[in-house]
Amino acid sequence: MKLFRVSEEQMKNQCYLIYDQQSGILVDPAWDYELINNFLLDHQIELKGILLTHSHRDHINLAPVFAAAYDVPVYMSAIEIEQYNFSCSNLVAVRHLEELVIGNFHINPVITPGHTAGSTCYQIGAHCFTGDTIFIEGVGTCKAEDAGALFDSVQFFKRYFPKKMLIWPGHSFGYTPGRDLDFLMTNNLYFQIDDKTLFADFRMRKNRPSAHAFH
Repeated sequence: MKLFRVSEEQMKNQCYLIYDQQSGILVDPAWDYELINNFLLDHQIELKGILLTHSHRDHINLAPVFAAAYDVPVYMSAIEIEQYNFSCSNLVAVRHLEELVIGNFHINPVITPGHTAGSTCYQIGAHCFTGDTIFIEGVGTCKAEDAGALFDSVQFFKRYFPKKMLIWPGHSFGYTPGRDLDFLMTNNLYFQIDDKTLFADFRMRKNRPSAHAFH
C-alpha cells in the first residue's frame, strides 16, 4: 500500500494505491497526477480501477483523468451517484456489503452515511479506507440533520470490523494514518459516545474552534 500526501491550496489529502503483483487500485486520487502516475510507471503497476469514498471535489479530482488515461472503471456508491448527480466515464455503482472483485483484489464496500448520503468505506484485507467518514482523531463534518446517520455509521463500524483493522482516512489532523480500530476505540472521542443525541450535540457544538476540532 502506497500513501500519497497531496495538496491544493488549503486542502491536504491522503490518496492511496493498493497494489499486488503489478496490479493496483487507486483510492480517492486527487491534485497531483504526476506524483501518482510516476509511481505507477516507475513500479510498472497496471491500474485496474479507482475507488471513490464520496463525491467531494478533493476526493474525485483526478478520477476522470486516470479513468480516461488507463480506461479503468471508477467505483462509487449508487446512493452517492444518485443523490449528488455524480458522473464520470466508466462509472460503476456499488452497494452496501456487495463484494467487488477487481483483478486479484476482493473489496468490501461499506456504506457509511453521515458526511454525505452515500459515503463509503472500502475494506481490502486488513485495511479499511474511510474517506471523510472516520478519521483517526474524530469523524467527518456533517449537517445537523445528518449527525444521527453519522452516529449509526460509527456504531456499525465498531461492531462490524475486527479491532485490528487498519484505518486509512482521507485526511489527518494530528495522528499518523494506519492506526488500528482498537486505537480509535481508546483515542477517538466519537467512538466512546454511545448515545445518539450526545453524539450529535457534541459533533455540532458551537464552541469548537473549527469544524475539524475533535477534542
